[in-house]
Amino acid sequence: MKRFSHVWIIVVSVCVFISPAWGGESKLSLTDVLHMVLNNHPDLALARVQERSLHIEAQNIEGMLDPRVSLAASLADETTPTTSPFAPSGNNTSLLTGSITKLLSNGSTLTGNFNYNRSKLSYPSSVPTVFQATINPTYQQQINLIYRYPLLRGRGNPTYNERLTSNQYNEEAARWSVAIQQEQLAAQAIRLYYQIASNVIAKELAKETVKRAKKLLAYQKKRQQFGLIEETDRRQAEALLTSRKMDYANAKATLNNSITALNRLMIRDANQPIQTDIHHISSSLEIEPMQTWLQQAKQQRPVFRMLDAQQASNNATLALNHNQHETQVDLIAQVGSRALSGSAGYTLGQGFTLNDRFISIGIELNDTLDGNSTKSAILKTELERERIQLQRQQAIESTKTELSTALTSYQNGKMMKASSKLHEAAEKIKFTTELKRYRDGRSDTATLIQFEGDLRNAELQAALQDIQIQLAKQQIALATGKLLQNLSPAP
Repeated sequence: MKRFSHVWIIVVSVCVFISPAWGGESKLSLTDVLHMVLNNHPDLALARVQERSLHIEAQNIEGMLDPRVSLAASLADETTPTTSPFAPSGNNTSLLTGSITKLLSNGSTLTGNFNYNRSKLSYPSSVPTVFQATINPTYQQQINLIYRYPLLRGRGNPTYNERLTSNQYNEEAARWSVAIQQEQLAAQAIRLYYQIASNVIAKELAKETVKRAKKLLAYQKKRQQFGLIEETDRRQAEALLTSRKMDYANAKATLNNSITALNRLMIRDANQPIQTDIHHISSSLEIEPMQTWLQQAKQQRPVFRMLDAQQASNNATLALNHNQHETQVDLIAQVGSRALSGSAGYTLGQGFTLNDRFISIGIELNDTLDGNSTKSAILKTELERERIQLQRQQAIESTKTELSTALTSYQNGKMMKASSKLHEAAEKIKFTTELKRYRDGRSDTATLIQFEGDLRNAELQAALQDIQIQLAKQQIALATGKLLQNLSPAP
């Protein structure tokens, strides 16, 4: 009996925390987990579709400056009745026209067009030759160059430049939106990673308590055989063992749920074993002033970079809408050549000279009365700016909350670590002493069972403090933007 007592004391005094062994499965570091999540999760691929769509839209905007070309040719033969005996009765024409229009980056438009045609008149046989056209067929050519320059609306080509700028910043915002999803997935992965580590400890502690309860039941059975205790005392030990087995089953189930959740987050089979590697992660933290951490977050976290890009895009859109609200006043200048002769080649050559020409300059004004459409566009854009500012303030306050919560958790973990170790040691001594008193018949089974429960809780609390400290440290690194920025490349 004395030998059994010594063995029992040793079992109670030593609590071994081991990670579960799964057939030589290598441990997964937090970095490994983050790489698998960020490389495999389909939400990120889906988010990148929007980024690619905006990149394609940039090509569409660039197309605004593409020259527009048109070319047309036609043949016609017309015979009509006449009221004059000297009028032609038919006209055979062929026509070739073309134009090219180029919108320039400063908002002006340059247009060139030409018109080359051949016309041959036919007369009734009764018309003397002297009354017929002296040049038949005739060839005619016109070449025009038109320059339109906007003085108010369209000046500087904001439809192109501001839209292009807005789209560039929208594309940047889309990239940061992907980074925000990466950050959110990383937060889930960190929480599950340390939850698994906590659940492993809880499971091993539950396993140790089952062993203690089994030894206590065996001890009680022997004492009952010698008539030292009643059946009720043995029943209490049996109930304790049943309770501890239930605790162990619950701990295993909780661990399995956590492993399944993290495996699916990494897009792996749910039953893939996971061993954490938390003992190689430093739990020390250089505590900075809150404003310093907040400033780092504003510079590094994707939510603030995304809002900066959205703000820049909003500025470009607002400038475009203000320009669209202006009155359209365009300065139009035109110069053109004219050529007409009976020779196809001569007419073509004369069309490239200014012997016969047309020159003009003018002003064109267009406006929409009241301009409610453009006014509403401006107001909507200004409201969007207000939304961005409010969302920025919301992000600042949310970051403060994340940092404050994680820092408090870190400080509490540090504060409670030493005291929880002392508490654990005290509970071990208390339980060992009570066990001796019980063996001597100076205590009861209910008290012993209560003290065993106190020891179990003290062991669990002491074991979880390091995990709480490490988790808080990683949450602070994530909240300041350092964690993902300093994430080592995937091997």
